Amino acid sequence: MSDSSYKPSEKHLIESGQGPFTNDPWFGRQLLAGQDFINADDFLSLDDAAAQIKSAGKRVLLNIGDSSTAGWDTRVTVVNKQRKDEDKPLILAFFQYPTYSDVLRDKTDDLIVLNAGIPGHTTLQGLRRNRYLLQELKNRGVTVDFVSFYFGNNDCQWESNTEDKNTLRSELPLFLDKRRIQKVKPDPARIHLRTHLSDFENNIRTMIRDARRFGAQPMLIMPETPIYWQPGYRFVADNFEIKQGAPGADMVGRALNKAMELWQNNKDAEWSNEKQRALEEAREIDFVIPRIKKTYRSTLESIAHNTDIPLVRTSIPREEDDIKYFVDYCHPIGDANVFIADKITDAIKACDDGRYANQASGSILVRLLDSPLFTFIGRLNSRSKKNSAQNDEHEDIYTLF
Repeated sequence: MSDSSYKPSEKHLIESGQGPFTNDPWFGRQLLAGQDFINADDFLSLDDAAAQIKSAGKRVLLNIGDSSTAGWDTRVTVVNKQRKDEDKPLILAFFQYPTYSDVLRDKTDDLIVLNAGIPGHTTLQGLRRNRYLLQELKNRGVTVDFVSFYFGNNDCQWESNTEDKNTLRSELPLFLDKRRIQKVKPDPARIHLRTHLSDFENNIRTMIRDARRFGAQPMLIMPETPIYWQPGYRFVADNFEIKQGAPGADMVGRALNKAMELWQNNKDAEWSNEKQRALEEAREIDFVIPRIKKTYRSTLESIAHNTDIPLVRTSIPREEDDIKYFVDYCHPIGDANVFIADKITDAIKACDDGRYANQASGSILVRLLDSPLFTFIGRLNSRSKKNSAQNDEHEDIYTLF
């Protein structure tokens, strides 16, 4: 990818020393003011989105997620390193390829599709953003009909054993919350991810309940990631080194070495079930780059089943290098986003046909399994078990936009 590959308009450039994000103590990373949603080639504010929806009179699909939803092109970071050295404006990593929201807009005439993805978000930020956007749209006289959630990759990333809930503000009074954050010390005895599995489940269930409370039909999207991608590798490699001496760093390093060995020994082998298992295991024990783990995938499957909502799943061919379906280590591109869009369309039709519980009800069993009490009991049970794969503010890993 060379500098000449990109011909951005002025609105897609950032002056040196500036960036596309702000940081909020409650929501975490946010886009700039007025940039609430991402269209094919520009941002969209809440006010403009509400006006568009009212004018069109169409149903609304809200897609909430991380950079895979937003459409983040890490290849831009390579170009921007050169541009930065030459003191040129940097290129936004948004708007470089069609997201699944863009594909949906092109495929459907009866939906307004809102892309509310933000790079780096986990389910904790997603939970808060979901509630905020649904409330703000309601305040503007807009009811969302469908809301999808695409999370899991960032939840499964290691950041010096620091969990998001110990860096973002809670609902405690400010003086108590500051003390809470200051007193938290990362556990050095095992690997902790940005979101513990039990918190991941609780966050997803809460998002579903909130969507239903606002009258929206929720659905989950199962993230897919490449298995041929080199473990531990990102385009801006010097920004992602394992911090030596950080809690869990030695264990993460040993796991990465094993992942590299598995990857090296199997990536060029003839296709077989053994090759697939080895490459999947290499992906599984790589905690440096954000890719969802098996237990988190199983949790999404279980939640979708128990709450009677659609689970959007795609099938990426693995017999040959699967990188053509991704920009990099996790961001879907091309046919992968077409697959996701097609499955979302199928899920909406299935909801319209009455194949899933409606927004506010469901069977007694569904309501029990999705109740706060059941979630709380599940969290206690999960916390009682050791989980070997589990910030002050997180380091900004998107320095070259």
